[in-house]
Amino acid sequence: MFFGLPLHPLVVHAAVVCLPLAALGTILMAFWPAAARRLWPAVLFVATVALLAVPLSISSGETLAHTVGENELVEAHEEQGEQVLPFAIVLWLAALGLSLATRFIHRRRSIFQNTGPRPRWHAAAVIVLLILALIGGVGGTVAVVRAGHSGAQAVWTE
Repeated sequence: MFFGLPLHPLVVHAAVVCLPLAALGTILMAFWPAAARRLWPAVLFVATVALLAVPLSISSGETLAHTVGENELVEAHEEQGEQVLPFAIVLWLAALGLSLATRFIHRRRSIFQNTGPRPRWHAAAVIVLLILALIGGVGGTVAVVRAGHSGAQAVWTE
């Protein structure tokens, strides 16, 4: 409880907002290297908040379920909520990978006074990380929407 309110609805909104926002930022970083140099700290921070908010949401939801009692709708909501975590992990790994690649390339190019070529692995790594970002971002957003819908049904259905 937080000021008399259950913690679960408060924590869930951090995941609901941060996961799609991190997905957009990570995909933007993959397509726009100039933006990646400036955005990587914020995107990595938002992705980390999303990653931390998901297990906290699951834990607080289990506590709330014990308090209000379980039924079929609550169990369906719990199952769908647990499906978000793998997507959040994949998205966080993509954001971390793109952030590290951005920092490595920027540091390497500054050593060579912006004339050094990009390493050969860079394009392949960005493509792999973009695919991970799409899987984590789209899959996570869909999973969050499904879990939110089933949670709303559990709350508002008598």
